[in-house]
Amino acid sequence: MKPDIVIRQVTLEDLDRCHRIEQLGYGASEAATEEKILKRIKIYPEGFLVAMKNEEVIAFVNSGATNKVDLSDESFKDMIGHDPEGRNLVIMSVVVHEKYQGQGIAGLLLKRFVSNAKMAGKDNIFLLCKSPLISFYSKNGFEYLRESNSRHGGVNWHEMVLELALV
Repeated sequence: MKPDIVIRQVTLEDLDRCHRIEQLGYGASEAATEEKILKRIKIYPEGFLVAMKNEEVIAFVNSGATNKVDLSDESFKDMIGHDPEGRNLVIMSVVVHEKYQGQGIAGLLLKRFVSNAKMAGKDNIFLLCKSPLISFYSKNGFEYLRESNSRHGGVNWHEMVLELALV
């Protein structure tokens, strides 16, 4: 890991910074609201990691757990259907502040996230991504599944999975 980057579990104190980074990274139509991010922090902090540099949050990944995966289910982003004992994780956001993009921070976050998921005994990690990010996630062990039925934010999304038994 980069010596100046610290990855840790989210705390409530990270809410404002995470919300700002989410808005910058996704734009108004796609970004999670502050309320949704707060729910994710409170309900499943184990599935929410932040990357810090100089004691400031610069990136994060968050998720929910479930036994029934439906990546087009918008209500899951509100943690409806989340089951902490679920065998699968569904990543909802991977976002790096624009000032720190291209430095390998998202890859570091994913590596730690995958490691934590394996230690927690999960089976799979699912996510949705836009076309330009398919190759990034493929390089990080994810396998392309299909174009998604989700049209969140009016965008075409693609479903990907990482089978933890293969990592």
